[in-house]
Amino acid sequence: MKKMVTCATCLCIGLNLLADDIKQPYLIQRDNEILVIVEMPKSTLSDPISNSFVYVNGEYIVSPYIVSVSNLAVCINGRVIWDYEPRVKKIEDYLGRVGTTPETVANVVDGHYQSLVRRLTRGGTFQYYWGGERSSGMDDGSGALKLIELAGKATKGDEQAKQTLIKEMRLENSLSHVHPDWIERLANNTNLETRATAILEEKRERERLERERREQQQ
Repeated sequence: MKKMVTCATCLCIGLNLLADDIKQPYLIQRDNEILVIVEMPKSTLSDPISNSFVYVNGEYIVSPYIVSVSNLAVCINGRVIWDYEPRVKKIEDYLGRVGTTPETVANVVDGHYQSLVRRLTRGGTFQYYWGGERSSGMDDGSGALKLIELAGKATKGDEQAKQTLIKEMRLENSLSHVHPDWIERLANNTNLETRATAILEEKRERERLERERREQQQ
């Protein structure tokens, strides 16, 4: 039986224990087939990252963000955002095409981890949904406040606001995977509202000071 390490666990135990854990061969069993992963990705944790917004299946994930690797999955704050285990196939299954094989999966996962840390550090909005990801530029707070506003209207029966929110969160094809109360939870997320409002007010204050500086120079 293969040894499993959850993302929640990898946020709680030391890196040395994780390193010891992955020395064991990792087995993937599908029906009568067993794939053996001899070399596993490096189980590691990023430094806390605070200059991005992350949403998973319509839920805002509270910053700061810690990116981690658990088994063959890449996680943010213990939430699996991309699991490579179902994508691992024997090289002959790809019929000459490039794919994720038992021999390459460690490098693929490590590369995804490193790329995600860089992207989150640069800043932006990251939305993860069933089978996909959407990222966009840095949110000055107005984008998050717009989502909260749409969610608030949707909870009051505004169907157009609800459909707009679903489209904004890229959830059209994955509503069966979201929390039943995801809209209410987003509408009442005081942590997100407080953070977004503070960022927006800081931006407006910088703009005000810049206007005053230009006026004094004229």
